[in-house]
Amino acid sequence: MNPSFVSWAGLLAAPLVVLGAQSLNYALVHVACAQRNTVALGIVSAIAFVFSVAAAWLAYRRWRHVLQSNDAGASANGGPAARAAFFPLMAMQVAALSALIQLMMWFPQWLLSPCL
Repeated sequence: MNPSFVSWAGLLAAPLVVLGAQSLNYALVHVACAQRNTVALGIVSAIAFVFSVAAAWLAYRRWRHVLQSNDAGASANGGPAARAAFFPLMAMQVAALSALIQLMMWFPQWLLSPCL
């Protein structure tokens, strides 16, 4: 897999998927209320959560690969190795935050009825 794609998936795609899931869930509330079934809402939220976790995991693997391929001492003093590891590190953190946000938005769906 392209290393740049892994970082961009965590940095940009994970937050966009979470925002898209929120928009889609908002659009599906009327359908879920009419059918008295929240499975569609749960599926959308689960897909967004799994995508965000996968993006964070892939970015973590890329970050570890960059750290292992470069000299550990060179990355500690802000050299090129540290700059190369920064992008996957930020991608991992943004994707993990997106997964946490998706989980927090998914939690009320388990407790509240969509017909409120």
